[in-house]
Amino acid sequence: MRVGIEKRYIDSYRNIAREVNNIVNIVKRGKKALKKETYRKALLSTNISVENKKKKLAKALHELILHAFSIDIRKVKNSKKALQSVKGHIALIREVIHKIKSLNNYLEESFLAELGIAKKPLVLKALKAKKPERFLESKRGLPRGYIIKIEHTVYKLMQEIVIFDERLLKGYAGKEARIIGEEKLEISGLENLLKTESELLDFLEAKMPPQSKIKAKLFSREIFNKWVPMVFALLAGFEAECKKEALLFSKIKKNTRLRNKIEDKIKHIVDEKEKILKIKEQRALSMKSFGKISDEYRKVFHEYINAASL
Repeated sequence: MRVGIEKRYIDSYRNIAREVNNIVNIVKRGKKALKKETYRKALLSTNISVENKKKKLAKALHELILHAFSIDIRKVKNSKKALQSVKGHIALIREVIHKIKSLNNYLEESFLAELGIAKKPLVLKALKAKKPERFLESKRGLPRGYIIKIEHTVYKLMQEIVIFDERLLKGYAGKEARIIGEEKLEISGLENLLKTESELLDFLEAKMPPQSKIKAKLFSREIFNKWVPMVFALLAGFEAECKKEALLFSKIKKNTRLRNKIEDKIKHIVDEKEKILKIKEQRALSMKSFGKISDEYRKVFHEYINAASL
Protein backbone atom coordinates (compact mmCIF):
# COMPACT_ATOMS: atom_id res chain seq x y z
CA MET A 1 0.00 0.00 0.00
CA ARG A 2 1.21 3.48 -0.86
CA VAL A 3 0.20 6.63 0.99
CA GLY A 4 0.43 10.27 -0.06
CA ILE A 5 2.28 12.75 2.12
CA GLU A 6 1.47 16.42 1.68
CA LYS A 7 4.19 19.07 1.58
CA ARG A 8 3.09 20.54 4.92
CA TYR A 9 3.91 17.24 6.63
CA ILE A 10 7.26 16.88 4.86
CA ASP A 11 8.23 20.42 5.86
CA SER A 12 7.45 19.57 9.50
CA TYR A 13 9.72 16.54 9.74
CA ARG A 14 12.51 18.15 7.72
CA ASN A 15 12.44 21.13 10.04
CA ILE A 16 12.72 18.81 13.05
CA ALA A 17 15.65 16.92 11.51
CA ARG A 18 17.47 20.17 10.75
CA GLU A 19 16.91 21.58 14.25
CA VAL A 20 17.97 18.38 16.02
CA ASN A 21 21.24 18.28 14.07
CA ASN A 22 21.86 21.95 14.95
CA ILE A 23 21.19 21.28 18.65
CA VAL A 24 23.59 18.32 18.60
CA ASN A 25 26.33 20.58 17.20
CA ILE A 26 25.62 23.22 19.85
CA VAL A 27 25.77 20.57 22.59
CA LYS A 28 29.27 19.65 21.53
CA ARG A 29 30.31 23.27 22.07
CA GLY A 30 28.53 23.51 25.43
CA LYS A 31 24.78 24.11 25.33
CA LYS A 32 22.95 26.34 27.78
CA ALA A 33 20.17 24.60 29.70
CA LEU A 34 16.56 25.42 28.85
CA LYS A 35 14.81 27.74 31.30
CA LYS A 36 11.89 25.64 32.55
CA GLU A 37 10.30 28.70 34.17
CA THR A 38 9.43 30.02 30.69
CA TYR A 39 7.45 26.88 29.92
CA ARG A 40 5.77 26.88 33.33
CA LYS A 41 4.61 30.42 32.62
CA ALA A 42 3.09 29.29 29.31
CA LEU A 43 1.25 26.47 31.12
CA LEU A 44 -0.21 28.78 33.75
CA SER A 45 -1.03 31.81 31.59
CA THR A 46 -4.70 32.82 31.71
CA ASN A 47 -4.74 36.26 30.09
CA ILE A 48 -4.52 35.12 26.47
CA SER A 49 -6.93 33.45 24.06
CA VAL A 50 -7.28 29.69 23.66
CA GLU A 51 -5.90 30.01 20.14
CA ASN A 52 -2.78 31.91 21.24
CA LYS A 53 -2.24 29.74 24.30
CA LYS A 54 -2.32 26.64 22.13
CA LYS A 55 0.26 28.19 19.78
CA LYS A 56 2.54 28.95 22.73
CA LEU A 57 2.16 25.46 24.15
CA ALA A 58 2.77 23.82 20.75
CA LYS A 59 5.99 25.86 20.47
CA ALA A 60 6.96 24.81 24.02
CA LEU A 61 6.27 21.16 23.17
CA HIS A 62 8.47 21.44 20.07
CA GLU A 63 11.39 22.99 21.96
CA LEU A 64 11.17 20.69 24.98
CA ILE A 65 11.04 17.48 22.93
CA LEU A 66 13.90 18.49 20.64
CA HIS A 67 16.15 19.53 23.52
CA ALA A 68 15.19 16.55 25.72
CA PHE A 69 16.15 13.98 23.08
CA SER A 70 18.96 15.66 21.10
CA ILE A 71 21.45 14.07 23.45
CA ASP A 72 24.51 11.90 23.70
CA ILE A 73 23.01 8.69 25.08
CA ARG A 74 26.37 7.58 26.51
CA LYS A 75 26.33 10.58 28.87
CA VAL A 76 22.77 9.90 30.00
CA LYS A 77 23.59 6.25 30.69
CA ASN A 78 26.67 7.14 32.73
CA SER A 79 25.61 10.35 34.49
CA LYS A 80 22.88 10.61 37.14
CA LYS A 81 22.76 14.37 36.59
CA ALA A 82 22.15 13.98 32.83
CA LEU A 83 19.49 11.33 33.44
CA GLN A 84 17.79 13.57 36.00
CA SER A 85 17.75 16.43 33.47
CA VAL A 86 15.99 14.23 30.88
CA LYS A 87 13.48 13.12 33.52
CA GLY A 88 12.67 16.76 34.30
CA HIS A 89 12.16 17.57 30.63
CA ILE A 90 9.88 14.58 30.07
CA ALA A 91 7.77 15.43 33.14
CA LEU A 92 7.25 18.94 31.76
CA ILE A 93 6.49 17.56 28.28
CA ARG A 94 3.72 15.41 29.80
CA GLU A 95 2.20 18.49 31.46
CA VAL A 96 2.26 20.45 28.20
CA ILE A 97 0.62 17.55 26.33
CA HIS A 98 -2.17 17.36 28.95
CA LYS A 99 -2.82 21.09 28.68
CA ILE A 100 -3.00 21.05 24.86
CA LYS A 101 -5.39 18.09 25.02
CA SER A 102 -7.59 20.08 27.42
CA LEU A 103 -7.64 23.02 25.02
CA ASN A 104 -8.53 20.67 22.15
CA ASN A 105 -11.36 19.23 24.23
CA TYR A 106 -12.71 22.74 24.77
CA LEU A 107 -12.54 23.54 21.06
CA GLU A 108 -13.96 20.17 20.05
CA GLU A 109 -16.67 19.75 22.68
CA SER A 110 -17.81 23.32 23.23
CA PHE A 111 -16.70 25.99 20.80
CA LEU A 112 -17.16 24.14 17.50
CA ALA A 113 -20.46 22.66 18.66
CA GLU A 114 -21.82 26.13 19.42
CA LEU A 115 -20.75 27.37 15.99
CA GLY A 116 -22.55 24.43 14.38
CA ILE A 117 -19.32 23.04 12.89
CA ALA A 118 -19.14 20.01 15.20
CA LYS A 119 -21.78 17.53 16.29
CA LYS A 120 -23.22 17.60 19.80
CA PRO A 121 -20.68 16.28 22.30
CA LEU A 122 -21.10 12.57 23.01
CA VAL A 123 -21.06 13.29 26.74
CA LEU A 124 -24.31 15.27 26.44
CA LYS A 125 -25.94 12.46 24.48
CA ALA A 126 -24.72 9.94 27.02
CA LEU A 127 -26.31 11.82 29.92
CA LYS A 128 -29.76 11.49 28.33
CA ALA A 129 -29.35 7.90 27.13
CA LYS A 130 -30.58 4.73 28.81
CA LYS A 131 -27.28 3.02 27.97
CA PRO A 132 -24.69 5.82 28.21
CA GLU A 133 -21.73 3.46 27.93
CA ARG A 134 -22.33 2.95 24.19
CA PHE A 135 -21.78 6.68 23.58
CA LEU A 136 -18.64 6.81 25.65
CA GLU A 137 -16.79 3.96 23.97
CA SER A 138 -13.78 5.46 22.24
CA LYS A 139 -13.98 5.50 18.47
CA ARG A 140 -10.69 7.30 18.02
CA GLY A 141 -7.86 5.79 16.09
CA LEU A 142 -5.54 6.84 13.33
CA PRO A 143 -6.33 5.31 9.91
CA ARG A 144 -3.88 2.83 8.42
CA GLY A 145 -2.77 5.40 5.85
CA TYR A 146 -1.77 7.84 8.57
CA ILE A 147 0.18 5.15 10.42
CA ILE A 148 2.14 4.40 7.24
CA LYS A 149 2.81 8.14 6.96
CA ILE A 150 4.30 8.11 10.46
CA GLU A 151 6.38 5.02 9.66
CA HIS A 152 7.71 6.78 6.56
CA THR A 153 8.60 9.80 8.72
CA VAL A 154 10.47 7.57 11.18
CA TYR A 155 12.36 6.07 8.24
CA LYS A 156 13.35 9.51 6.91
CA LEU A 157 14.27 10.92 10.33
CA MET A 158 16.57 7.99 11.03
CA GLN A 159 18.33 8.73 7.75
CA GLU A 160 18.64 12.47 8.32
CA ILE A 161 19.38 12.87 12.06
CA VAL A 162 22.96 12.27 13.15
CA ILE A 163 22.18 10.72 16.56
CA PHE A 164 20.37 7.70 15.06
CA ASP A 165 21.87 4.50 13.74
CA GLU A 166 20.77 3.81 10.14
CA ARG A 167 21.54 0.12 10.59
CA LEU A 168 18.30 -0.15 12.61
CA LEU A 169 16.07 0.98 9.72
CA LYS A 170 14.89 -2.52 8.90
CA GLY A 171 11.14 -3.01 9.31
CA TYR A 172 9.91 0.51 8.55
CA ALA A 173 7.54 1.04 5.63
CA GLY A 174 8.83 4.49 4.75
CA LYS A 175 9.62 3.58 1.14
CA GLU A 176 5.91 3.08 0.44
CA ALA A 177 5.09 6.78 0.73
CA ARG A 178 4.75 9.21 -2.15
CA ILE A 179 4.72 13.00 -2.11
CA ILE A 180 1.48 14.78 -3.03
CA GLY A 181 0.35 18.42 -3.13
CA GLU A 182 -1.45 20.13 -0.24
CA GLU A 183 -4.94 18.82 0.52
CA LYS A 184 -8.01 21.03 0.23
CA LEU A 185 -9.09 22.26 3.65
CA GLU A 186 -12.74 22.85 4.55
CA ILE A 187 -14.06 24.40 7.77
CA SER A 188 -16.34 21.39 8.23
CA GLY A 189 -13.25 19.21 8.62
CA LEU A 190 -12.00 21.10 11.68
CA GLU A 191 -13.61 18.67 14.15
CA ASN A 192 -11.86 15.65 12.61
CA LEU A 193 -8.61 17.58 12.43
CA LEU A 194 -8.76 18.30 16.18
CA LYS A 195 -9.51 14.62 16.83
CA THR A 196 -6.45 13.63 14.79
CA GLU A 197 -4.33 16.09 16.80
CA SER A 198 -5.62 14.62 20.06
CA GLU A 199 -4.95 11.09 18.86
CA LEU A 200 -1.37 12.03 17.96
CA LEU A 201 -0.99 13.64 21.40
CA ASP A 202 -2.27 10.43 23.03
CA PHE A 203 0.38 8.42 21.18
CA LEU A 204 3.01 11.03 22.04
CA GLU A 205 2.07 10.94 25.72
CA ALA A 206 2.36 7.14 25.66
CA LYS A 207 5.98 7.61 24.54
CA MET A 208 6.72 9.82 27.58
CA PRO A 209 7.19 7.53 30.60
CA PRO A 210 6.48 8.80 34.14
CA GLN A 211 9.68 9.82 35.93
CA SER A 212 9.73 6.63 38.02
CA LYS A 213 9.87 4.53 34.82
CA ILE A 214 12.75 6.42 33.18
CA LYS A 215 15.84 4.29 33.68
CA ALA A 216 19.31 4.43 32.16
CA LYS A 217 18.59 1.28 30.12
CA LEU A 218 16.12 3.28 27.98
CA PHE A 219 19.16 5.02 26.53
CA SER A 220 20.78 1.92 25.14
CA ARG A 221 21.38 2.26 21.39
CA GLU A 222 18.71 -0.30 20.42
CA ILE A 223 15.90 1.14 22.58
CA PHE A 224 16.74 4.80 21.93
CA ASN A 225 16.79 4.28 18.15
CA LYS A 226 13.30 2.74 18.23
CA TRP A 227 11.83 5.12 20.78
CA VAL A 228 12.97 8.64 19.84
CA PRO A 229 12.47 8.62 16.03
CA MET A 230 8.82 7.73 16.72
CA VAL A 231 8.58 10.64 19.21
CA PHE A 232 9.90 13.04 16.55
CA ALA A 233 7.59 11.55 13.89
CA LEU A 234 4.50 12.01 16.11
CA LEU A 235 5.58 15.58 16.85
CA ALA A 236 5.96 16.24 13.11
CA GLY A 237 2.47 14.89 12.50
CA PHE A 238 0.96 17.00 15.28
CA GLU A 239 2.66 20.15 13.98
CA ALA A 240 1.47 19.51 10.42
CA GLU A 241 -2.11 19.22 11.72
CA CYS A 242 -1.67 22.45 13.72
CA LYS A 243 -0.71 24.27 10.51
CA LYS A 244 -3.96 23.08 8.94
CA GLU A 245 -5.88 24.19 12.03
CA ALA A 246 -4.42 27.72 11.81
CA LEU A 247 -5.54 27.97 8.18
CA LEU A 248 -9.06 26.81 9.02
CA PHE A 249 -9.40 29.25 11.89
CA SER A 250 -8.33 32.06 9.57
CA LYS A 251 -11.20 30.98 7.28
CA ILE A 252 -13.62 31.07 10.21
CA LYS A 253 -12.59 34.64 10.97
CA LYS A 254 -13.35 35.62 7.37
CA ASN A 255 -16.73 33.85 7.36
CA THR A 256 -19.39 36.48 8.23
CA ARG A 257 -21.99 33.97 9.47
CA LEU A 258 -19.55 32.22 11.79
CA ARG A 259 -18.02 35.51 12.90
CA ASN A 260 -21.50 36.70 13.91
CA LYS A 261 -21.99 33.48 15.90
CA ILE A 262 -18.70 34.12 17.70
CA GLU A 263 -19.77 37.67 18.50
CA ASP A 264 -23.14 36.41 19.78
CA LYS A 265 -21.32 33.93 21.99
CA ILE A 266 -19.09 36.71 23.35
CA LYS A 267 -22.14 38.82 24.14
CA HIS A 268 -23.81 35.87 25.89
CA ILE A 269 -20.71 35.19 27.98
CA VAL A 270 -20.34 38.83 28.98
CA ASP A 271 -24.05 39.19 29.86
CA GLU A 272 -24.09 36.03 31.95
CA LYS A 273 -20.84 36.77 33.72
CA GLU A 274 -21.83 40.38 34.33
CA LYS A 275 -24.83 39.13 36.29
CA ILE A 276 -22.57 36.86 38.34
CA LEU A 277 -20.16 39.75 38.89
CA LYS A 278 -22.90 41.97 40.27
CA ILE A 279 -23.97 39.26 42.72
CA LYS A 280 -20.38 38.67 43.81
CA GLU A 281 -19.79 42.40 44.12
CA GLN A 282 -22.85 42.84 46.33
CA ARG A 283 -21.71 39.96 48.56
CA ALA A 284 -18.20 41.36 48.74
CA LEU A 285 -19.46 44.82 49.64
CA SER A 286 -21.73 43.45 52.33
CA MET A 287 -18.76 41.58 53.78
CA LYS A 288 -16.52 44.67 53.39
CA SER A 289 -14.07 42.52 51.46
CA PHE A 290 -12.93 44.03 48.20
CA GLY A 291 -10.14 41.64 47.35
CA LYS A 292 -12.32 39.06 45.58
CA ILE A 293 -13.89 41.49 43.12
CA SER A 294 -10.87 41.93 40.88
CA ASP A 295 -10.14 38.18 40.85
CA GLU A 296 -13.68 37.38 39.73
CA TYR A 297 -13.54 40.20 37.21
CA ARG A 298 -10.38 38.75 35.65
CA LYS A 299 -11.93 35.28 35.53
CA VAL A 300 -15.00 36.54 33.67
CA PHE A 301 -13.12 38.52 31.08
CA HIS A 302 -10.66 35.69 30.58
CA GLU A 303 -13.61 33.83 29.00
CA TYR A 304 -14.42 36.93 26.97
CA ILE A 305 -10.85 37.06 25.63
CA ASN A 306 -10.94 33.35 24.76
CA ALA A 307 -14.05 33.74 22.63
CA ALA A 308 -13.08 37.07 21.08
CA SER A 309 -9.78 35.87 19.70
CA LEU A 310 -11.03 32.71 17.99
